[in-house]
Amino acid sequence: MRITVLMENDGPEGLYAEHGLSLYIRHESGTVLLDGGQSGRFAENAARLGCDLKTLDAAALSHGHYDHADGLPALLEQNPAIRIYARPEVMSPQIGPDGRYIGLNEALHGKYAGRFELSDEARQFLRGLWLIPDSVPHEQSLVAETARGLVVMNSCCHAGGDNIVRDILARFPGQRVYALIGGLHLMGPGGVTTLGPEPEAVRALARRLTEELGVQKILTGHCTGGPAFAILKETAPEAVQRIRTGDVVEI
Repeated sequence: MRITVLMENDGPEGLYAEHGLSLYIRHESGTVLLDGGQSGRFAENAARLGCDLKTLDAAALSHGHYDHADGLPALLEQNPAIRIYARPEVMSPQIGPDGRYIGLNEALHGKYAGRFELSDEARQFLRGLWLIPDSVPHEQSLVAETARGLVVMNSCCHAGGDNIVRDILARFPGQRVYALIGGLHLMGPGGVTTLGPEPEAVRALARRLTEELGVQKILTGHCTGGPAFAILKETAPEAVQRIRTGDVVEI
């Protein structure tokens, strides 16, 4: 499996970066997109990185926040046949802790609403590619079966990365989670330069993921935040890796 990061918080010169996430995933059963960032510039990055959005087999939305959804009209315009798999709650108003609206934009609620495939059920949408809901009503993980084990892609892990991995292991008896890819929602209220939980809670999370749950790779960025990333990396240096716009991950 090959994953190209089309959008992340930062990246090299020549590619757009923004607070958001978008992953282009080539799996043996098809090519899919997870999330579209907040502006549609992921589509311009896709063109520069040789990722053809017109030939995608499917797209999925991890959860109902603007920094993952609002770029999707750029995909829907380029690919008139594409369907976006999401949970029904993404269409409900999402309000941030400061009272600000952080949900989907008007076009996704209106013009493009019919392009969504909404369900709260765990579902295999392509062979070996699953969407698994978690305890946050609008959130789901994209889970890929690979020769190395399961690869769990959850863009913000609002339900907790360890809780998500534990639930997925229970749903796939006898399999292991090789990699967890996405944000871990550990930044503080001041943004990605601040720390939300206490440092020891971040260290404990890293130990649970790697030692208790057996995750080999934690590829993270976005809402994890810089201070939390540094603690994760210090605690599990072999497992933790930062992702940036333009990165390519081979599994």
